[in-house]
Amino acid sequence: MFYQLPTKLAEKYSLDLMNELESTDLMSGFEGMFGVLVCKEKNEDGSLNEKDIVLRSFSGQFNGVWNHDGFVPALLNQEEYDKVVAVNDKKIHELTEVPENETTEERISRDEKRIALCNESLARIYSLYNFTCFDKTKKTFSHIKEYLNYNSSHKELKLFPTGVGDCCAPKLFSFAFSKNLQPVSLAEFYWGKPNTNFEPRKFYPPCDAKCSLILPSMLGVNILYRDDDIIVVNKPSGLLAVPGRGPDKQDCIVNRIKNLFPECIEQPSSHRLDMDTSGLLVLGFTTESQRSLSIQFQNGEVEKKYIAVIDGVLGVKCNFENHAADKLSPNGLADFNPEITPVTTEGQIELKFRLDVDNRPHQIYDEVNGKNGITLWKKLRIWKMNGRNVTSVEFEPQTGRTHQLRLASASKLGFGIPIVGDNLYGSQDEGQRLLLHSSYLSFNHPVTGEKMEFFCEPDFRY
Repeated sequence: MFYQLPTKLAEKYSLDLMNELESTDLMSGFEGMFGVLVCKEKNEDGSLNEKDIVLRSFSGQFNGVWNHDGFVPALLNQEEYDKVVAVNDKKIHELTEVPENETTEERISRDEKRIALCNESLARIYSLYNFTCFDKTKKTFSHIKEYLNYNSSHKELKLFPTGVGDCCAPKLFSFAFSKNLQPVSLAEFYWGKPNTNFEPRKFYPPCDAKCSLILPSMLGVNILYRDDDIIVVNKPSGLLAVPGRGPDKQDCIVNRIKNLFPECIEQPSSHRLDMDTSGLLVLGFTTESQRSLSIQFQNGEVEKKYIAVIDGVLGVKCNFENHAADKLSPNGLADFNPEITPVTTEGQIELKFRLDVDNRPHQIYDEVNGKNGITLWKKLRIWKMNGRNVTSVEFEPQTGRTHQLRLASASKLGFGIPIVGDNLYGSQDEGQRLLLHSSYLSFNHPVTGEKMEFFCEPDFRY
């Protein structure tokens, strides 16, 4: 993962912890990660107290114990943990021992039984965890798993990896949020003997294998990049990019960023994504950075690409209803049937449209009063989703009009085929999201001038 918060202040306090570990027998023999989170207390007026509140944590257990004086508590209860582990522990150890003259079939059977019991124990252990999140709500692993599975169609997450929830960052953030503290700086360092992955006293960001499954849900934002001037996030479908009108429309990326980074300016957004669209968003922490980014977007200097799945067949003159999905070649052409004629696989759509004032927020085609929306497109493949034919498309908008890609797809002057899950210009099944994702973003850094490129795979199959 990328560093969620600035690290400099926390690294300073981490050096104090390193000296304490070296000069005393505090957790002597421990090998693993230590984390330091610097927080501020919030005043009644919402401002932050100047005093630093330093929280410390260690990964996993120390000598079989989850908690240690001077460190934030674990996210589960020690006694409850010991009870659920004891249920299968003896049997698991028995199945771990290799009997003499064991046949291959017996080994396979023993391994299957051991794995089943281990997974059963893990499920019981994970039921004990509680995470306090950015909005002060408490979440269990079940809540987080539901979020992950909803936002990923590639592979359903059935069981979390061993040790998820025992890393430093989740424990630190959960404790800080539970005490209404404002996190301002985070650092983690490795302590112990050097190995192929870690060197003692060196700082490392939270891990991809475990923390990346939890922290976006806990923090309310999935941070892909951050420095003193900008932040790039992966916005989930269903969350507003900027606040709307009314108290029920204040939960959005902008307000979550401002909550996590109090030094952020009041209006950091430089562009937007529809609430139902997921993917890459860049925001400016400072007035100068936000202005520079906004100008780049207005002048068409930012390169953007989107992935969409449209609800039908594009680019082939054929009815696929009676064809098996596995007979479609990767480029979407049913090459086993000579009667099928491929047509254009890429092109450009230009549509003039404006707001339908009688049916907000819909946009309608208007040759006279509409603003021109220009979209480049490329067909990726045709495939079957839940028994119906769909087409994956890459969009590259040259302008930034409201609902531009949804209209380019759904309008009869465009594809004439709506994007899957489009509740405005198509149809949406219960529990289904709009299959439109901002997958690529390229711009010049507002301070350094360096070309910045970001890629972000959609959380749906395409």
